[in-house]
Amino acid sequence: MDQLKQYNLQENLNDFFSSIITSLDTQVIEEFFSVLEKNDLSMRFFLDALVSSELWQEWQIQPNPYVPMIMQVGSAIDHFAQMQPEPAYHSKRHMMDVCLTLSYLLCHEKDSSTNDIWHVSNQEKWLLLLGAAMHDLGHPGLINAFSFELEKNSLALLKESLNKIGMDSVLIDEVLNTLSPWVLATDHGQYSALLNRLLSSQPSHTDCLAMLLVEADLVSSVLPNRGRELTRRLIKEWALPYPDRSQALSNQTGYRQFLNSLNFISPYSVRAGIPEILKNTIIKNEY
Repeated sequence: MDQLKQYNLQENLNDFFSSIITSLDTQVIEEFFSVLEKNDLSMRFFLDALVSSELWQEWQIQPNPYVPMIMQVGSAIDHFAQMQPEPAYHSKRHMMDVCLTLSYLLCHEKDSSTNDIWHVSNQEKWLLLLGAAMHDLGHPGLINAFSFELEKNSLALLKESLNKIGMDSVLIDEVLNTLSPWVLATDHGQYSALLNRLLSSQPSHTDCLAMLLVEADLVSSVLPNRGRELTRRLIKEWALPYPDRSQALSNQTGYRQFLNSLNFISPYSVRAGIPEILKNTIIKNEY
């Protein structure tokens, strides 16, 4: 049964990635996410199928030390989910979303020189997937009390988790050094500053990769129907610790302000049509 389920998930992932490359259809994307959630898969099971998909196998590197790290993150997320109820929004479902949307964005790469500031090597793709899987590791459903609070905690939990399975300490430090600026950039309070740096005359490659992770974190929230569902989940997550914020977000104006603050600028998002999706979702929410 497990092997059949694994095969079906991989088959669905392969079909999904193939279809979204050739046609921009938000309904297809939203339906895939919905079906995935209904199956209530473990995070490790999902990640195992994802890294085994045809898409990620095209980007395989040898040796690949990041796959066992990704699998360990999946196990850690499942462990936290078993220990206590997950936050309504920042749950394994969100981590699956971000891993899928990262894959979705990377599908839209084009042949580019390694000198291109936005070029993502295969090694960097695997590191970005690790970042997507772990960027909210151990999230308590709270808002940062100070800059990078929760993001730094997720990085610390990643280090602790990788040490538990005996990963090489030098490799762990190298991975954390690479991931840190990307993961810290997912603190939404840093979004405007990151955007401004990338729109400057001399953006850095590190900021480009950070923005790819940030955009992967945001894509689902701008889909016309899923965005509203995710907003409802965040309203629920904030209801007890932040009732004022929860109430403000429940106002349609709050969601529109959030949408209007976004600007998908990576060439991956542009080729994937995300700015157009965002524009259509904003128009839809004006009425």
